[in-house]
Parts: sequence; C-alpha cells; structure tokens
Amino acid sequence: MRITKIDLGEFYQGKVRMREVLHEAREPLPSQRAMLEQLKQGSSYIDLVKASMRRDLSMAEAFAATCFVLRASNGYLADRYFADLADFGPIGNCMAAREMLSGLAMKEAWGNLRAEEVAGMVSATMLDVMRLPAYGERVLETCGMGGDRGVQMNGNASTRKTVNASTLSALTLASLGYKTAKHGSYSNTSQVGSTNAIERLGLVVDIPDLAVQETMAKGPFHYTDAHAWKTLHDMSHLQPMRETVNHVIGPMTPPIGPETRLDKVLGVNEKMDPATIAEAYTILHKYGIFHVGNVAVVCGLGQRIDPHEAGQSRRVRDLAVLDELSPFCSAVAFASGETCLGTHVLSPSDFGITFRDPSSIFVNNQKEEIWEANQIALSGGREDPRQLTEFLAMNAALALYLVEAMDRDDQMLAGRGPSSDLLRACYGRCFAALREGRVSQFLQMQVELTHRLNGKVA
Repeated sequence: MRITKIDLGEFYQGKVRMREVLHEAREPLPSQRAMLEQLKQGSSYIDLVKASMRRDLSMAEAFAATCFVLRASNGYLADRYFADLADFGPIGNCMAAREMLSGLAMKEAWGNLRAEEVAGMVSATMLDVMRLPAYGERVLETCGMGGDRGVQMNGNASTRKTVNASTLSALTLASLGYKTAKHGSYSNTSQVGSTNAIERLGLVVDIPDLAVQETMAKGPFHYTDAHAWKTLHDMSHLQPMRETVNHVIGPMTPPIGPETRLDKVLGVNEKMDPATIAEAYTILHKYGIFHVGNVAVVCGLGQRIDPHEAGQSRRVRDLAVLDELSPFCSAVAFASGETCLGTHVLSPSDFGITFRDPSSIFVNNQKEEIWEANQIALSGGREDPRQLTEFLAMNAALALYLVEAMDRDDQMLAGRGPSSDLLRACYGRCFAALREGRVSQFLQMQVELTHRLNGKVA
C-alpha cells in the first residue's frame, strides 16, 4: 500500500521513493493505542479547532488534532486507524490539515503552546515514523527547530546565521566513539538546512534499502532526512510553503523507538520556551513514546542575562536568536527521564572559553557563506579568525556532557545546573578532536561508507 498522499513535485521524489521502500507497518505502542481508542469517541474536527483557540488542549486532544493532519498525508494510517474521522474529501482533508497545523503554530507564536499539547502531537506523529530498533541500547541525537531569528549586526537589516551546529556536533560526538543520530530536513529560514549541509559534505542520504539503513543505524553515525521517514513533514512543504507547528514536531520525532535510551540536545527558536519542551520530554517518557535519558533544550540569546532570568519565559523568548548555544549566553532547560531539572544560564566562560568578538561567529544567511563556515569549523581552527571551531566545540561539549558526565554530576542532580569543571573537560575533548583532524577524518570515512553502501543498492 502506498503511504504517500501529498505530491510535492520532482525535487522531493528521491525522499518519497525511499519512504515507500522503508515503510514497514508497526503496531502502535500501548499509550498510542489507548489514545486511538479515545479518538473513536472523541471531539470532531471543528470542536478541536474551537477548543485550541480558547484553551489548552489535553494530550489526548492534541493527539487527535494531529491525527486529522496524518489522515491527509499518510494513506496507510488513514485506512487503518482514521476511518472513523469525518472525511472532507481529498482536497478538504488537506485543507483541514494545513489549517490545524497553522492554527497550532499561531498558538505557539502567542506563547500558549503547552507541554501536554507538544507531547500529544509528537505521540501521534510517531505513528507516522518508521522506527529503527537497530540503534541499540543508547543513542545521542542532536537537532534544532530551525526558524531561529538570527541576528542583525551594525544596523544591517539582513539576518545573519552561523554554522549548522547540531549537524557538526553530531559528527564530532560520533568521532569520539559515541553512537550518534542526526535527524533533519532541507532549509527553512536558514539557507542551509541540515540535509543541505550533510549532502554538501558528501554523504549520501537517499539509500532506499531497509537493510542498509539498519546497518548504518548500528554504526557510530546515522543521518535520517524527515521526508524519507515520515509523511507529516510534507504538509509544511506543500505550496504555498509557510511555517507551521511542524518545526516543533519534526525535530522531536526521529526514527528511534522506546527500546533505545535517547539522549537529546534540541535547540528551540524564539517561539518556544525551552522549559516547555523539556517538560514535554518527561511526559513522552512517562507514556513510553521514548525512553528519555538526558535532555538539554537550548535557546541561544543575543545578550547576556542574569541566572535568575533563565526561568522567565517572555524574557528568554524576546532575546532568542539561535537554536543552539550562543556566543553571548544561552538558556538551557534540562530533563532526565520523568524529571525536569530546571532552566539554567550557560555562558562560554562555563566551558572555559572567551569569544573576543562574539559577532564574529555569525555569517550572512547565504548558502556559500554558511557552507564555507561549516568547513572552517571542521578544519580545527588553524585558519579561523571567526573562532568557529571554538563555537562548534562548545555546542558539541554540551552533547558530550549529556552522555558522559550528567549522570554523575551531583551539582546538576541537586538542581544547580551543570558543573563548569565537567563542561570544560567536555569542551577540551571536543576541541581536541576538531583540532587534531579526527572529526574530518571520521567525516571522510562516513562519506566513503555511504557511497559504498549506495553503490551496492544501485
């Protein structure tokens, strides 16, 4: 059965063909099955739309709302689980799905999206995702929501961005021997999304063979593009393209099942409070959607703030400029399993570094400039007047802290935030891996591997 219902044109056909080959029906998890049963007696589409405009949705209601979206994008789910939903016809179902996603995006923009709603949307979307048990006992995943505001420098109206930090951080951690996954997509507000970046670095993403994907998931690094692993992503790329709440759902729905402990670094943009997303992960763990290990939800700020301001949602959102650690300071919400561990301010000094000119790590939001910045950061900083390698190492160090140090950090467990000594030790290891060329060597090995595996399939 063909699962794809949305035609995005020739540009996306490689991903769509891969999705159709990889699709393997999996039974819903117990918590998903329970919410599917509620869906049969639940609210109508109109009731859900009205409710979302006047109050918070429950987790089950947010799950139901997302099912209306998936009914329009996933043929298998539509036939198997959503037959009882009101049918508005092919065009009407698609319009209803876009309206639902856009309405929830407006709720997000007003600062009214709650953790239960995020958890409900993610739980439903995981019905749409092909899960890979091959990740094993534990995996680290780094991701960002995209859509970050970026910065404007010296009165220039053009937005400036920086390197693809989550993508390059994942490669850095994998070069240190940690099993690492990276889930992403093509560009949104930045000219270079994670899929653009990884393909430009030479890796082959489109390998439509489940056995190959399982083999890669068993290795130290595995990249998955959102279009190849789920259909919901199609709704946000349907013309005319516009931003929807998918930038929240997408990075929270990698193809990782609950049998694998998931450690996660996730960057949010200026529309989301990092504490809300951290809480959503504790709910997802409680309901068994993911086996949540250590989580850091990052909001990079455009200026320094005092520690007591980290928990002030409006203040953090007003100053947000990046969905990764900032060279100024960042608000980072931590969680582990079912426990939220607070939102804390992290500055470069916590990692033992100082950016002489923080603005120097920003580049114009142009493809060639971002691609060049990525290469400079990976090169080890030998010709790096912008301190891009230090910036990358700082972001990678937070991920290394989660998998290597957080479980033994008494300061964090006491609610006082991460130990600077541990963060500095993690930074030193990440910077050394970049400086000594080990990350670049690992990248070249991955490039050769993906080309070799792709050749076998071809």
